[in-house]
Amino acid sequence: MNTDTLFELVLFDPENTVVSLLEKRDIEFRKQPVTRQFVVATDETIEVIGTDNPEILIENLVSIFVEWLEGKQNRKLQAQLVDGSIVYIDKNDTDGVTYILKNALKITAFDPEYNTRIGNK
Repeated sequence: MNTDTLFELVLFDPENTVVSLLEKRDIEFRKQPVTRQFVVATDETIEVIGTDNPEILIENLVSIFVEWLEGKQNRKLQAQLVDGSIVYIDKNDTDGVTYILKNALKITAFDPEYNTRIGNK
C-alpha cells in the first residue's frame, strides 16, 4: 500500500456496484495490478486514496458502504483494523462504520452472487 492510501478494498462484487458507487461520488481509487502466482477468486483489489479532508471522505464512504449493504440481502463487508482485529460492518451503526473506516487496513466486500457467477462459468 502507498502512503496516500486510506485502505485496501478487496471486491467480490460481480456487478461492480462498489466501484460504481465510488465513481458516482468522485472517490479517488486506483486498481492494484494482479501480482499473485496463483489464481485467487476475487474480482479486483483497489486502493482508496486519502484526501486533504479525511472526515468528508469517511462520511462519503460510510454512505457508500451502507447503500451497498442495503442493495441486496446477505452482502457482507469485513474489515481488518490496524490492531489486527477482524470486524464486520453493520449497516445500522453509522458511528461504528465511521470508527471502522478510520482504523481499517483492508476491507473486503462480498456479494454472495459472486459464488453463483463463478459456479456457472
